[in-house]
Amino acid sequence: MSENTTAVVTGGGRGIGLEIGRQLATAGHRVLITDVDEENAERAAAEIGRGAWSVGQDVRDPAGHRDVAVQASSKGRLAVWVNNAGILVAGDSWTHTDQELESILDINIRGVMAGCRAAIETMGGAGGAILNIASISALTPVPGLAVYAATKAAVLSFTTSLQGDLDHAGLPVRVRALCPDVVGTQMVTSRATDSGAALLFSGPKPLTPEEVARNGLELLESRQIFRVVPRWRGLMVRATDASPLLGLKAMALMRRTGERRQRKGA
Repeated sequence: MSENTTAVVTGGGRGIGLEIGRQLATAGHRVLITDVDEENAERAAAEIGRGAWSVGQDVRDPAGHRDVAVQASSKGRLAVWVNNAGILVAGDSWTHTDQELESILDINIRGVMAGCRAAIETMGGAGGAILNIASISALTPVPGLAVYAATKAAVLSFTTSLQGDLDHAGLPVRVRALCPDVVGTQMVTSRATDSGAALLFSGPKPLTPEEVARNGLELLESRQIFRVVPRWRGLMVRATDASPLLGLKAMALMRRTGERRQRKGA
């Protein structure tokens, strides 16, 4: 890479974010890892090496995104911003507490929007790329994870519309949404006994963070606005659009499969 460029990864202390940071560093960017857990962020940056550094960040704070953008720009042109931070709440949607609803909406939706805004304001006419981590749940019914799915559908919708706004404004910034199937990270494995999250354990072998990160970086360079990983799962879940009722019945069967697997693993 001929110039000094930086990349920001929110929620990069572990899992998908850590691996995306690693691959961005390998590609030649100096990576700024942010996480609400400052110690995790610091460990991740040390593991990535190649000049990576870290800062504590709560993505619910819009001003914090601007501060992160300033810090990234101080060490090179901000070329990539990855909105990866997110949380998952499982169970019947009407049982979620007020605090749970507020947190998942603020982190998964407002955090992404604020990150995009800070990135675009900083990249400006120099251009760059933004990657928003959505989910395959944005495209299909996910009983037990209804609120989580709704937040990821919002991320996907926001991403596609935002690209239209950028094109209209003539700004050379690409924004993309990655929609992975279940990934074998702590966010998933910690739900092994949570009946509300049974669908997470109903399908094929979970993706690895490495697979997801590789697809994310490929997507940033492509003309696609969003990508489902693996692609065959995307074709399958989109079939539910033709008959949502049949889709719900299929998901009910899958949920029972996940519950059986959870009981066996308990």
